[in-house]
Amino acid sequence: MPTNAEAIAATLAEAGIQTAFGLPGGEITVLLDACRKQGIRFFLTGHEASAAFMADVTGQITGRPGVCLATLGPGAVNLSLGVANAFLDRSPVLAITAQLSTALEDHFPHQRLPLDRFFGAIAKGSTILNGRGTEDAVRSAIALATSEPQGPVHLGLPSNLAGVAAEPGGARAAGSNAGRPARGAPLEEVGAAVSAAKRPLLMVGLGARPHDAPALRSFVDRTRLPFVVTPKAKGILPEDAPGFLGVVSGMAADNAVLETLDEADLLLGVGFDPVECDKDWYAKRPVASLSRASTAEGAYRPLEAIGDIAEMVPALAAQVRAAPWPDDLVAARRARVRPEPAPAGHGLSPIACVRAMRKVAPRDTVLACDVGSHKYFAGQFWESYEPHTFFMSNGLSAMGYGIPAAIAAKLQFPARPVIALIGDGGFLMMLHNLTLLAQHRLPIVIVCFVDDSLSLIRVGQKRRGIAPHGVDFAAPDFAAIAGGFGMSGTRVTSVDQLTRTLEEAIHADRPAVLSVGIDAHEYDLYC
Repeated sequence: MPTNAEAIAATLAEAGIQTAFGLPGGEITVLLDACRKQGIRFFLTGHEASAAFMADVTGQITGRPGVCLATLGPGAVNLSLGVANAFLDRSPVLAITAQLSTALEDHFPHQRLPLDRFFGAIAKGSTILNGRGTEDAVRSAIALATSEPQGPVHLGLPSNLAGVAAEPGGARAAGSNAGRPARGAPLEEVGAAVSAAKRPLLMVGLGARPHDAPALRSFVDRTRLPFVVTPKAKGILPEDAPGFLGVVSGMAADNAVLETLDEADLLLGVGFDPVECDKDWYAKRPVASLSRASTAEGAYRPLEAIGDIAEMVPALAAQVRAAPWPDDLVAARRARVRPEPAPAGHGLSPIACVRAMRKVAPRDTVLACDVGSHKYFAGQFWESYEPHTFFMSNGLSAMGYGIPAAIAAKLQFPARPVIALIGDGGFLMMLHNLTLLAQHRLPIVIVCFVDDSLSLIRVGQKRRGIAPHGVDFAAPDFAAIAGGFGMSGTRVTSVDQLTRTLEEAIHADRPAVLSVGIDAHEYDLYC
């Protein structure tokens, strides 16, 4: 009879899970060894949050839960940042932590935390395994993580149960934190609303998956509806298409995009989820929506058809009549989200840098973006053409996401160029990941925008009439630091140099860091 650790590992392998990420403590090493024997490759991270971010992106790409491992106490708490991110970005993740021995839990307070309650608040479900029916408990957790809306599930493994035989039956089920399913409206009502609108606008969100892309592209070709996308949906529709009118949900030039929404008398959401929005404009406009799970909440009550998007979109296309916008209006609105760079100052234009990067990077390049002012610019000005080529933390907007996301993407897409675009503040949080990059020789290019500040917070302070305070710091020489990890490091001082160096780094097949001095004043204009 297998041990509980062996039962967990075998069930993960049965589900097609091939990788796990984490920072193990003594209590979780039995499970780690069981995973090794099942052929599940383990990647050691320098911080548990990185492991959870990697699991998040792995889950997004594979459709199976990404797996992250941590010890009890501080390891579990550190893991929670990425778990919360997966919860709000709707990513399937299985977070497995150690927990205090059941023989000690009633009288031993050292590192004792109520992990089921802790993770239960930021995940779809959480349970502490009891050593009975372990395979069923893991299968149930996988099913919960991949059901709609997808998200993370936590399992706690008491240290004294890992190495003992799993007993049959009696598994604890992970209580669901996913909300109640809604019935939704008939698809015909959505079709009638779109047909009755004089100027409908398509709005694609994170609930649209890569396999929905062909149907959506055919829908746009047939109806000629202009469209916007949210950051998590970048690439589902090609952003060099003539009907693309920008990225909605708080990216750069957001006022221009919101004005475009004002031109529409109906927003047709496909996979749209308000979790991405930093303002509540969606509750104040008429929205008809195709969703895999209900997104209605509070004041937001869309006309919502619920089901398989890949099946609903063609059926909707057959119902609605084309309602194209005037070509001159589309062109004018499209131009509003393509501003010219600001005059040169002390450092390089972020817009010019993003465009230069996009110009030299192959079309299938994956960009993983961290959080900060540069996120706003990458989200709006980096064009994406294919699914799974752009990754961003948006529901939670967690700094530190960019490099771990790039690592996970490179492991899944080894033949594609992968770039991590980060800020200097985020880089300082995640320097430990350079060890993993160097150890596994993952040819990821890290482009760091350096402005010696938490510039997004600085912009917010200035707009509130507050003198910038507590946001500036002296950024180190990141290029020199890269050399200390045994990888290429370059300080970039011109856009031309950025173009040349990035192209060389993409083709060098080794990890590299490009440290780019940025003029932060452009952020004042568009963030």
